[in-house]
Amino acid sequence: MDCSKQRKTAVLALMAAMALPAAAVTPPYTATSLNPNLHRVNDAYQMMQHNTYDYGASLAGWLDAGHRAVELDVIDREDWEFNANGPYVSHDGSAGNKNCSGNPDRIGHCLNDIVGWLDTHPGQGPIFVYVDMKASWDPINAWYDSEVRLLDEKIRQILGARMYTADELYLFASGQSYAPGRPGLRQVVSAGGWPLLSSLSSRVIVAYTGGRIGATNQTHAGGIENIMAQAGRSLPYGFFCPDVESTPNQIVPGGTVDGVSNATSQFFVCSNLKARDHYQIAANAAHTHKQLMHLWDSHVYGNGDYVFNYIALAHGISAVGRDSNVTQTWGGAIPLAGVRRSLPGYFELRPTHVAGKCLHVNGASGGNGNRIDLRTCNGSINQRFVYTAEGQLRPRLSNPYCVDISGGSAGNGAYMHLWDCDGGASEKWVVGADGRFRSVSNSQQYCISVQNKGAADGTRFITYACGTSLHHQQFELAPVADWPQTTF
Repeated sequence: MDCSKQRKTAVLALMAAMALPAAAVTPPYTATSLNPNLHRVNDAYQMMQHNTYDYGASLAGWLDAGHRAVELDVIDREDWEFNANGPYVSHDGSAGNKNCSGNPDRIGHCLNDIVGWLDTHPGQGPIFVYVDMKASWDPINAWYDSEVRLLDEKIRQILGARMYTADELYLFASGQSYAPGRPGLRQVVSAGGWPLLSSLSSRVIVAYTGGRIGATNQTHAGGIENIMAQAGRSLPYGFFCPDVESTPNQIVPGGTVDGVSNATSQFFVCSNLKARDHYQIAANAAHTHKQLMHLWDSHVYGNGDYVFNYIALAHGISAVGRDSNVTQTWGGAIPLAGVRRSLPGYFELRPTHVAGKCLHVNGASGGNGNRIDLRTCNGSINQRFVYTAEGQLRPRLSNPYCVDISGGSAGNGAYMHLWDCDGGASEKWVVGADGRFRSVSNSQQYCISVQNKGAADGTRFITYACGTSLHHQQFELAPVADWPQTTF
């Protein structure tokens, strides 16, 4: 190699090492579509119908619509262990005719439908199957440790080599098979990640959620421990997803999942998270450590809303269960399958009508009433914000404070300032694909606006009727590095 090529290679390597900030995201805000030859499994997010088996004419119809993830509830009733198709698919304690090819449907019928779809759509996988263990009618006696093991084995029998297993992932991530005394799955996956999507294009990835009522995590731990105690077994076939809270300590390598021993916690690379305050912290940790994370329920916003899905994928959720607008992409802004964190959750807000200006919080520290105005972008913590699970804009300057509205109610000309985050509507903002932030206060009629379309430092930010031409309301979002969030 000649010297000029060596210098060019060194410069490119240096630029990569510097991790230069990504360019600003301009309206309309659009997530990145997946490239199976570029993106790994841990790079991807999936949108799916909650309780997929109960909706639509057929389970395969959801795959035809562009979804690559489904949710199947299974019930621990009767002697399903002796049936080739395993347990019934149902939300409650009874069998039923769902949208799979059996009548009544068992999980084998649904999995075989997925395999049949992959056979006729080569290269369209992997398909993610979230298997939720239901036990509401008998929370004490359902899903004993041995039954969890048998469920894992039954699904492996049904799928065969189509099932991508934890053993395969361990080998990929570490270069060696798992053996006692070696690092846990969580540690090696954090370091080595998952394979390219294209290498698993004919495969099915199975993840388990749910379990005994009040003992979900113990159900998962007991199942893993029972599996690993069997002669000739090492890791489970599927991936167990215990319930986690909004803090990252249950997710990071070395961390301990509630209700589970520290040792067993090191074999979880998936988690189940109910939408709640501050969940963005756990979601970002899952993304950082290359773990799967399923988000369910709604919080502040409906899970079929653009803003809910924006926040979820911006902070690293990998599977979002929707109850409405299940095939909605908002004109392609949020594809049904795309790249996690390809929309920013930590950013500077830059009005699009003037270059080099940012929304800025005045003062050297947080405080009630601190003025919010326009300033030249300078990279300071006064100009960096996290967009939280609740739709708050909290500055890096001081995490307990939110971008709020003076007087507590949005309206034409209402000035904006900093105020204690107290959960009120005046501190919550609904991002739209059009680049506007609508105030939850007063039914989302008013938007963050630059007063009189000003460009000078010190110009005030106000709320004003959305869509007006009197004031400027569209923003570029310039991604910035994460920071630890504490003191809520």
